[in-house]
Amino acid sequence: MAIEQLVNRLGQQFGELLPANLRGVRSELEGNLKMLLRDAMSRMELLTRDEFDIQQELLSRTRGRVEALEQQIKALEAQLTALEQKSS
Repeated sequence: MAIEQLVNRLGQQFGELLPANLRGVRSELEGNLKMLLRDAMSRMELLTRDEFDIQQELLSRTRGRVEALEQQIKALEAQLTALEQKSS
């Protein structure tokens, strides 16, 4: 869900929960709450779902590369050990 949609939904729910005697200032209170929520969320540096999925895919690829390099290192270490044993 986009941040703006979340802010609007929370503002609307807040307005609906107001007691009857405050319903006259509902739009003003909703507007203030939405402004506060937008400000707080912008400081949190939140990601959209698409951005998160992209980062997750990059991490997965990087993890695969690291695992492949670890296997290469193990193979090279085994070759080095074998060469050292032959020369001894």
